[in-house]
Amino acid sequence: MLRLGLDLGTNSIGWALFRLSDGDPPEPVGLVDGGVLIHSDGRNPKDRASNAAKRREKRGPRRNRDRAILRQRRVANQLHDLGLLPDDEESRVATRKLDPTCLRSQALDSPLTRYELGRVLLSFATRRGFQSNRRAGSAREDGKVRKDTQELRRRMKQARVRTLGEYLWRRRKRKKKDKTIRARLGNGLYPDRQMVRDELDEIRDAQAPHHPYVTDEHWDAIIGTLLHQRDLRPVERGRCTLIPTENRAYRAYPLFQEFRIWQEVLNVQTASPSERLQPLAIEDRERVVAKLKGTKVQDFGKLFPGAARINLSTAARSKLDGDLTAATLRPRRLFGKRWDGLGIDRQQEIVERLLDAEDQAELVDWLRNECELSEESAEAVASAPLPPGTAHLSKAAIERLLPHMRKGLSYDRAVGAAGLGSHSDLRGTGKAERLPYYGSVLERHVIGGRTEGQGRSDVERFGRISNPTVHIALGQVRRLFNAIVDKYGEPHQVVVELARELKQSADERDRDQQNNRENQERNERLQELAARTGLANPSGHYMRKLRLWDEQGKPDARVCPFTGETLSVGRVLSEETEIEHILPFSRSLDDSMANTVLSMRRANREKGRRTPYEAWGHDPIRYQEIMRRVAALPRNKQWRFEEDAMERLEERDDFLGRQLNDTRYLSRLTCRYLQEVVQPDSVWVTPGRLTKMLRHAWGLNTVLSDDGRKNRDDHRHHLLDAVVVGMTSRSLLKRIATDSARAVDDLGERIAKTVQPPWDGFREDVLAIASRTVVRHRPDHFPVLRDKWK
Repeated sequence: MLRLGLDLGTNSIGWALFRLSDGDPPEPVGLVDGGVLIHSDGRNPKDRASNAAKRREKRGPRRNRDRAILRQRRVANQLHDLGLLPDDEESRVATRKLDPTCLRSQALDSPLTRYELGRVLLSFATRRGFQSNRRAGSAREDGKVRKDTQELRRRMKQARVRTLGEYLWRRRKRKKKDKTIRARLGNGLYPDRQMVRDELDEIRDAQAPHHPYVTDEHWDAIIGTLLHQRDLRPVERGRCTLIPTENRAYRAYPLFQEFRIWQEVLNVQTASPSERLQPLAIEDRERVVAKLKGTKVQDFGKLFPGAARINLSTAARSKLDGDLTAATLRPRRLFGKRWDGLGIDRQQEIVERLLDAEDQAELVDWLRNECELSEESAEAVASAPLPPGTAHLSKAAIERLLPHMRKGLSYDRAVGAAGLGSHSDLRGTGKAERLPYYGSVLERHVIGGRTEGQGRSDVERFGRISNPTVHIALGQVRRLFNAIVDKYGEPHQVVVELARELKQSADERDRDQQNNRENQERNERLQELAARTGLANPSGHYMRKLRLWDEQGKPDARVCPFTGETLSVGRVLSEETEIEHILPFSRSLDDSMANTVLSMRRANREKGRRTPYEAWGHDPIRYQEIMRRVAALPRNKQWRFEEDAMERLEERDDFLGRQLNDTRYLSRLTCRYLQEVVQPDSVWVTPGRLTKMLRHAWGLNTVLSDDGRKNRDDHRHHLLDAVVVGMTSRSLLKRIATDSARAVDDLGERIAKTVQPPWDGFREDVLAIASRTVVRHRPDHFPVLRDKWK
C-alpha cells in the first residue's frame, strides 16, 4: 500500500510517496520516492494579471483591423463585379481622390456616375457608425456614446438635413478652420449604425433609377456586407451545483432573489436574553420575507425587534439584503408600483429580456409595446444596472426548490425533498484507473464546453476553469499523478497541502499585499521595540507574544484579560507571561492567533485546560470583569470567552474536519479531482499550520541549510514539505492533541518533545531522497498558431 503526499503551490508541486504498513490504520513505514515540479502559474510576474488576458487585449484590435480590411475587400469585389469601380490603375487613383462626403450629399438630389457611386458605397466599409451591444459594452461608455448620438440627432434635426452625409458636408463647408468630420466622444459628433442604415436607404432610393444594372439583389448584398455585425457568443456561465447539465442562473433573476431571501430567513436564529437561539416562527418568517421583498436592505434591529442575539449578526454584518432586482426596477421613473403587481413569472420574463437583449433600440421598443412604458421609462429600464454575477444554482433547480422552501424547509432539506440528491456530498467514485481531464470531473466548476465533435481538444469538449493558475495547476497534478501510477501503481491514500489561496481577484490580491505590508511594518516596529529592551533578535516565540500583546488594546491599556494586570514590554519578554489558548488546545486543537491571548503565567496555571467560563463562571464578579476587559480584544476572540464557546466551536465544525478538509479553492478541487481514482475517504487536505512545527521537530530544516531555517532558495524545500504533509494523518493529529494535553510549554516545544520521527533513520532517508532529486521545470511552450476569426 502507498500514500502520496502533495505540497501544492501556485507554481510548484512537491511530492513524496510512502510505503504503508499492514496495520489498521496503516501508517507510513518508509519512503519510496519523491520530487519537485516547477511550472508557470499563467500570470504576469509584474502585475499578476493573466497572460491570456493580455494576449486577448492585443488580439481584439488585430481582429477588428483584419475584419475591416476583409470587409473593404468584399465590398470592393462586389462593386468591381458590377462595374462601379475601375480596372486600370490610373482610374483607381482618380477615384480614390474623390471626396466621399461631398458625393454623399450630392447623391440625394442628382445622379452619380458609376465610379462616384462606387466610391460612396466603399466609404461606408470603414465608417459604419457605432452599434451598441448591451451585453459587451461598458454602461458608462455606452452612456457617453448615447448622449453624443442624441446630440448629433438634435443638431441634424435643427439643421433640417435628410442624412448624416448631408450634415457632415454642410459642417465641413461652414467650418473652414476645423474641417474634421471624424467621430469623437465629447464633441457631439458620434453617429450610430442606424444613421448610416437610413442614409444608405436614401442613397439607394435616389440612385437606383439611374443605375438599373444594379438590381435589388445587388443592393441588398452590398448593404448587407456593409452593415453585417457578428453575433456575440453567449455569456459563458458556470454549471449548476445540483444539476450540472444546466447553466447557473443570473443573480438578477427575480426567482433567485426570492430564493436567496428565503434561504437567509430560514437560516436566521434569534434569542431573548435568557434563552438559546431558536429558528423563527412561521408567522415571523413570512413577515420578514414580505418585508425584504419590498425593500433593498433592512437592519437586523428593525427586522427582529426585541431579539438579544441574532446568529447572522456580526461586526461586519448588521443587515439583510432584500429584493435587489425589484429595488432597481421599482422607482417611479421606471416601472413604479406596477412592478410588484406583475407576478413572478412576468417579472422573470422581463428580466431575462433585459439580460439577453443585445440591441438597445429593439429593447426599448419591446418595453414600450409589451410593457406599456413611456419612451422615457423604457429608456430608463433598459439602462438600469441590475445585480451582477451568477448564482451557484440554475433556474431549473431554483424552481424545484422554492415550493419546499416556502413551506419552511431549509436549503439542505429542500434539496432532498426536491429529489436533487445531496447539497454537500459531491465526492468522486474512486473507480477510474487514471486521472482524466479535470473538466470531465469538475463539471460544476468549469465554463464553456460547447462542442462534442471529434478531433476537438479536451478544453473545447468539457470547458475549463477560468482561473489560469488553477487550470495549469490541475493539469500538472494530472500529469504527475498519472506518471506515478504508471511507475509505482495507484496510491491508496493521498494527502494534499495548499501553500496559499489561489482563487483571488485583483482587489483581493491587492488587499493581501496591503496586509502583508502592514504586517511587515508591524513586525519591524515590534522588533525595534524589543531591541530597545535589550533583545536584539527576538525569536519566533517572542515575536508571537509581541503580536498578541499588540492586539490587546491601546498601548497604555494593555492588560492580562484574566487578572487585569498591566502588560509592559518587559513583562511580555519575560517568563512572567505566557501564550494562553482561550479554548484549550487539547480540546479544540486550535493554535491560531484567534484562539490565543497573552496572559500572566499564574493566570494560565489557574485556568488550566478549561474555557474561561468553566474556570471563572462560578464567580460572577470576576467573570464580568474578564468580559469587560475582553471588549478590547478583536471580535474573533471575544466569543471564545462566552459560556457556550465550545458548543459554538462544535457547530462550526470539529477541528479534525477543518484541518483535513480545508475549503481553499485549489485544494478542494484537487481533493475532489483525485477522488476519481482514490477512494473518497482516503483523500484529505491539510493546511500548513503544523507542517512547520513537524519539519522542525524532525530536524528536516537542516537537510538543505546549516542554520536550521527553511531554505526557500532551494526548490527541494517543496519535497521536504511534501514529506511532512504525507505524514500528517488523523492518527498523528490525535496523538499531538493527546500529548499536548499533558504539556505546559509552547506548542512548538510540545510537538518537538512529544512527536518523535516516524521510524529510525527517517531523517537519513529524507536526506537520501533529497540528494538525488533533480528539480523538474515545466517549459513554457508557445506554439505559433494562425489567429482564427469568423
